[in-house]
Amino acid sequence: MGGAVSIKITSVKTKIISVPFKTPIRASTILITKRNAIIVEVETDEGITGMGYMPILGRGSETIKACMDHDIADLIIGEDPLYRNKIWEKLWWTLNMIGRKGVALYGLSAIDVALWDLAGKLQKTSIHKMLGPYTNQVKVYGSAGFMSLSDEELVAEAESFVARGFKAFKMKAGFPDLRVDLKRVTAVRRALGPDIDIMVDVNQGLDVPAAIQFGRELEKLGVYWFEEPVPADDIIGHAEVARALDIRVTTGETEYSRYGFRELIERKAGDILMINLRAGGITEAVRIANMASAHRISVTPHLAWELQNQIYAAITNGVYIEYMDWYDDLFEDVPQIKDGMVRVWDRPGHGLKFRDEIVQKYVVE
Repeated sequence: MGGAVSIKITSVKTKIISVPFKTPIRASTILITKRNAIIVEVETDEGITGMGYMPILGRGSETIKACMDHDIADLIIGEDPLYRNKIWEKLWWTLNMIGRKGVALYGLSAIDVALWDLAGKLQKTSIHKMLGPYTNQVKVYGSAGFMSLSDEELVAEAESFVARGFKAFKMKAGFPDLRVDLKRVTAVRRALGPDIDIMVDVNQGLDVPAAIQFGRELEKLGVYWFEEPVPADDIIGHAEVARALDIRVTTGETEYSRYGFRELIERKAGDILMINLRAGGITEAVRIANMASAHRISVTPHLAWELQNQIYAAITNGVYIEYMDWYDDLFEDVPQIKDGMVRVWDRPGHGLKFRDEIVQKYVVE
């Protein structure tokens, strides 16, 4: 009997798009002015192409692209794209000496997303079904409430999400005077009532004593989770805050790989782990979620809701999808959200396509 004919990767093409925000967005000490993304197309000798992408906030896009063009591409051309785990390990160990986080993982992650998309197109099925469905819809929360808004604008924005059917809303905090933050959270709670979940994110803006003090006030307001209260690298500090508070502490959005998340779990640094796809792509996100599940810890995605919903409808310990519309208009179409739920669509691969006119207009040469 003849062996199966394998498919081969023939080329890897990358591009960067950078789309300005109409109004800069402030979160703690961070000012965000552009919506950047690196897009990769993995082509094969069967004429099937997989598309991967990574949202990038801030600088670094060109550096990631250089790594992908000059290192990663050479490592995967000629490989069978269906051997995702093999390719993941090859990239991880070959690039290990230059970075187990940051640039190398951004590139690896974008490739991994493209390989899942490619496999779905070959098999004519969605990533959700390839992973093994757990549900066909997941809860979403409206993620906005930036510090650049006035108190009145913040409340109006929160109310607008509830009017659209959302059952949860996340806002930013981190003003030098915590009384300002507390006043704003109180105003949102009063406006939304007791039945809407509120999340508060300070983007690493506090030290441990201030985080504990603020967290105790948030507990009184029934806040659902308290996100990144102290600098992400202060894992011991996060554990101290989590130990001192009854409120759920969420961390992990700036962490990479299952090895990084293993330390968060072992040190009990958070009650909910937040996974960005740059942690190692879909392959690694599922590994992290499963590892967390073994410790009875919930997980939630950071950004890329339009793709992440397929993952979180296939795992058992996911809580909420972060809905942030920053990239919605860059795609031809995105999944539908209704009554605070996103229903997973059934399209080959991830089913997403960047609008040609957006790519042509905002591509970085």
